[in-house]
Amino acid sequence: MPKSIQDLTDIVCAFADERGWANNDPNQLISSILIELGELAEHYQWKSRFPEFDKQKKLEVGYEFVDILFYLLQLAAKSGIDIEAAFDSKLPKLHAKFPVGQTDEEFERTKEEYRRTGKNKLYS
Repeated sequence: MPKSIQDLTDIVCAFADERGWANNDPNQLISSILIELGELAEHYQWKSRFPEFDKQKKLEVGYEFVDILFYLLQLAAKSGIDIEAAFDSKLPKLHAKFPVGQTDEEFERTKEEYRRTGKNKLYS
């Protein structure tokens, strides 16, 4: 049965609570995300294209994605962030910033403006 992001968040938080992990601080969670991201990166390191993983490798790589998602959802929940609401709010801003049909030159100008000002206009 398909699960929403909120369903997954509830599962992750319950899992952590049941094990006494509810007191993990933000630094622990962010460090865990980075560690797991490094483990995921090892599967793609030195590859110029997406690899064609066999069934076992897909399972292993999938578990790395789950590890990252586990900590990310816990961090968001403990920070009071509703990921679904944030996604729904940000997506239209991304559409405006990166419209379909934008030329390479227009895209480069957008990137340069961001780098020049140091500001992300998506948040204004």
